[in-house]
Amino acid sequence: MRIFVEGLVKNYGKVRALNGLSFSVGEEVFGLIGPNGAGKSTTIKVLLGLIKADEGRVNILGYDPWKEGLKIKRKLGVLHEKPSFPHWLTGEELLTYLARVKGLENPKSEVREMLQVFGLYEHVQKRIGEYSAGMVQRLGLAQAFLGNPEIIILDEPTANLDPVGRSEVLNLIRKRFEERKATVLISTHILSELERVCDSVAIIHKGRVLEAGAVEMLGKKYFEEFYELRTSKNQIVWSKISELNYVKNPRIVEDKIIFSLESDSYLYFQEDLLRILRESRVKLKSFSLMRPNLEDIYKKVMASG
Repeated sequence: MRIFVEGLVKNYGKVRALNGLSFSVGEEVFGLIGPNGAGKSTTIKVLLGLIKADEGRVNILGYDPWKEGLKIKRKLGVLHEKPSFPHWLTGEELLTYLARVKGLENPKSEVREMLQVFGLYEHVQKRIGEYSAGMVQRLGLAQAFLGNPEIIILDEPTANLDPVGRSEVLNLIRKRFEERKATVLISTHILSELERVCDSVAIIHKGRVLEAGAVEMLGKKYFEEFYELRTSKNQIVWSKISELNYVKNPRIVEDKIIFSLESDSYLYFQEDLLRILRESRVKLKSFSLMRPNLEDIYKKVMASG
């Protein structure tokens, strides 16, 4: 595991921000989600070695970020929420400075690549003080990915971006992960966006993890998979599939038939459905497996936690 967190406790006076928080992250895109005040920001600060936990253990690439922070700085890329940079510098000047601090062998080419990748190359001579909020956000992402760090931590990475910009950034995050295989940890409250890029998530509330794991696995744990079937004669098809003993709870809802299947019965159903359609002379319009989305999972976990 590249990130390992066990039993974290952090108090701010009488307020307990983290209450035995535990999770681990491998080579994947990992989402940290929860309501405001859940402990996401405090968790990130502990991971970065900015604050010390009162109890518990943190391990980043084999190091304690509080005691051995200097050993992981060059292996870490970070985008803080609401990033702010020296307004008198150009984006290129800022990235060049950071590239040298990281000790990159070819800072000029690395900087130009990041400016191009994150859509800032045409503004290369513009001072940061003249940037829009969206451009500042893109610059923050560029500096986080600069030098191909092993771990990238992004706090609200799509803030201040328009819908097109958010889509582009999410695609870039996923693409860079697949190309470079870095560990990417994302904290955001926009679940629909997180679902597009994340392999796994941890749902936290009141400083503790309520649930963690692969999104698909959590969906299967909290929801029964169901199918949607549309045909030219739904009533006939519904009556026929209702006779199949492995079809569970078939019902007609508006213009579709909804049902679930016993485990390992999908291939049998395909054969029986084709037979029913052929014998009844019914046309198939659509047939699809419906899975819960991340928002459905989040609501279910929060309600049960």
